[in-house]
Amino acid sequence: MDSCLGVEQDLDKATIKFTALNDHAKKVLEDVINQVEELKKEIAKQPPNTQLSQSQAKIVSDLAASVKQNVFQLSTDHRELHATVSRVGKSIDRHFIADYAAVAPKAETFCSDANRPIMEQAIAQHLYRQGLDEVGDSLVAEAGVTAERGSTFAQLQRCAAALAAGDPAPALAWAAAREHDLAHSPLPFALHRMQALKLAREEGVCAAIAYARAQFPAHAARHERQLQAAVCALAWCSPGAPPPPPHYAHLLDPKALGAEAAELFVREACALLRLAPHSPLAGAVLAGARVLPALHDIRAKMSHPHVLAAWADDELPLEVELGEEGGGYHSVFACPILRQQASEHNPPMRLLCGHVISRDALNKLAMGVKLKCPYCPMEQSPSEARQIYFS
Repeated sequence: MDSCLGVEQDLDKATIKFTALNDHAKKVLEDVINQVEELKKEIAKQPPNTQLSQSQAKIVSDLAASVKQNVFQLSTDHRELHATVSRVGKSIDRHFIADYAAVAPKAETFCSDANRPIMEQAIAQHLYRQGLDEVGDSLVAEAGVTAERGSTFAQLQRCAAALAAGDPAPALAWAAAREHDLAHSPLPFALHRMQALKLAREEGVCAAIAYARAQFPAHAARHERQLQAAVCALAWCSPGAPPPPPHYAHLLDPKALGAEAAELFVREACALLRLAPHSPLAGAVLAGARVLPALHDIRAKMSHPHVLAAWADDELPLEVELGEEGGGYHSVFACPILRQQASEHNPPMRLLCGHVISRDALNKLAMGVKLKCPYCPMEQSPSEARQIYFS
């Protein structure tokens, strides 16, 4: 973050200087043009083929010298601006490390004969999940790999794209077909709120109020405050209304409201359909982008002899926090029961209820042919647990 702020400061300096130079050059050129136009009118008053008087010749000479001086000064200012812009590039090089191979020495393994098809398949799956079916088909055909066309996720992406464009109709139709499953989700209210505000902008406040009376009562108990804010925001949708207060500006901004609804739709829809919100490629890029700055900071620590002695090739010597949006990605798995790191002899085991513990914990918790999950009341057989493999 400090690196971004440092570059931003240098960029702001360059932008301010560019704006000032642009305003100054515009004013200087306007003055020169006005002087030339006035001189042209003055000379036009003289009869044809008449020599300039001594005073007129002096005015022309002074004007030519002024133009030459202004051009020279503008060129000097431009060179100084170019130097300022060059400093931005140097600031980027100074604050950001471009040699990623130093922290990812095995990156070239993605291009090996064994891993290349896996990467191409991941890219094709990502393209299909983004709704780019034609591009995905071309990649699959040229690379000679197989990838499942995610028609379900493609439909979700089309609904999310429509929401981002300000049209909640496709998402409303999708949610209406799953009304029972979304009974406890905030998604239906968010979509109806967006539709009501859209009607207020396009058809008038009366149409929005009629829609709100039909749709909002079912969500009043769970979204009382948001409902009140949405109804109050309608007051600023009428023609000639003053600018809205800051706490209503978000509701009245179609782009901001659409982006928020699209993010919520993808998250809730994926949770309902038990789909990952990101493709494997997008998830890997997201996790990698978050962990890369930390890897640069700990590069010196990783070269310490004590760390090298305990560092395995397939894991990091420390844990890196990926944030709330980083997803559930871990370089290692630690059993939540025994607080021990998993290994080949003690792998993670997934229970029927979905909770994951180590094999040693499974053996200790098992009582004969029955096992009770330590996190939920579900009883199951230890033989029903399945080993999880992390790639």
